[in-house]
Amino acid sequence: MSGSISPDELCKQKNLLNADPAFCMAKNAVSRVDLHEVSMNWDKFAQVDHVFSDFVTPELKATSQFQSGRCWLFAALNLMRIPFCRKLKIEEFEFSQSYLFFYDKLEKANYFLENILKTSDEPTESRIIHFLVAGPLSDGGQWDMLVNIINKYGLVPKSVYPDSKASLESKHINYILTLKLREWAEILRGLKQKNTSALKLEETKSQMMKEAYRIMATHFGFPPETFTWSYVDKNKKFHTHRDLTPKIFFEKHVGFPLNEMFCLVHSPRKTTPYNQTYTVQYLGNVVEGREVLYLNVEIEEMKKAAIASIKDNTPVWFGCDVGKYFHRTVGVMDTEFYQYNHIYNTEFTLNKAGRMNYGESQMTHAMLFTAVHLEEGKPTKWRVENSWGKDVGDKGYFIMTDKWFDEFMFEIAIHKKYLSKEILQSFKKEPKVLPPWDPLGALAH
Repeated sequence: MSGSISPDELCKQKNLLNADPAFCMAKNAVSRVDLHEVSMNWDKFAQVDHVFSDFVTPELKATSQFQSGRCWLFAALNLMRIPFCRKLKIEEFEFSQSYLFFYDKLEKANYFLENILKTSDEPTESRIIHFLVAGPLSDGGQWDMLVNIINKYGLVPKSVYPDSKASLESKHINYILTLKLREWAEILRGLKQKNTSALKLEETKSQMMKEAYRIMATHFGFPPETFTWSYVDKNKKFHTHRDLTPKIFFEKHVGFPLNEMFCLVHSPRKTTPYNQTYTVQYLGNVVEGREVLYLNVEIEEMKKAAIASIKDNTPVWFGCDVGKYFHRTVGVMDTEFYQYNHIYNTEFTLNKAGRMNYGESQMTHAMLFTAVHLEEGKPTKWRVENSWGKDVGDKGYFIMTDKWFDEFMFEIAIHKKYLSKEILQSFKKEPKVLPPWDPLGALAH
């Protein structure tokens, strides 16, 4: 039996399709109009409604990450600015995403070089080395990586350290630093394989990091070490704070309980049992910093914690696969919004575990839950604050249906007070180490 494509069979299929009116209509439409517009479910579009039963206040203006992969930083800082604005009675405010971006990239460069030294015994063609050098300095990150940066470097207002061209459009800084990191990886591996002394290796790496700092400072400018911050509150009262350091600003004025947050994930694969903790090999940014740690739970546990947080006027940071069944302009994530099956006369049957196992779904974007709509105590939809500016969705805010949550939600970062004693106890388990390419680590890549 031949495994090749038969021209006779193709001719037969062509004749059958040409005799099918549904195929002809689909072909005429899709060949001229965007697939998403043709396949949109009008009944679902007509039901789009940005009203929710339970919501977080205040609702602030949507931010924009521009042409960068800083979603995880934006989502986290948007999370922290809501209680910050409530406390200081400020109507609008942004923390400096660029400040954290600078130190995250610098720390990632050092983290990469350390991992290159640790894996010097691996052959150059090994999958581990290929993985490390494929993306040594991505824009992405995980919640625990954010905690590492703020704990070490603090935080500043955006007015103190605004965006540079590199933070708005990161492709050039990423290209230059990646080029140097791959060059340095070859040098360090060569030295290590020649049994170079640990002191010499450290001196060589130290010089490399000096160059990395110079490159970063060229693109971003120097992050502030001390600063003065002034603002006017809702009552038109002027405030000024002098001689602040980034760490004092965070500890004294922001005071967000970063170290009391835990990450829940939902991975229904057989290889990742529930109620078990996980980490991902070579996933991190700060050497000797807090490791990325997840607890895998049933999806209903994740919803329960998120609802409790929103009801307590606290938004929720989350990671999802944003590109699936998503209309950017309308601002809707809905598994029933597109009727691909009607266009192609086929069913798409991969479930969530199958999509994760076969490369169809992984964490790609971080955003913020700011509201949930409950009917008889059950969620039907969620309000999402994104970081793509105000010209998409409802002034930058989206709707996620609860069915979409089931299929494409992967992670939330949640305060421990919204978790049961059983879940908190499970976080004490020794984490299982997942390989670097596991989809649970994808948000950082």
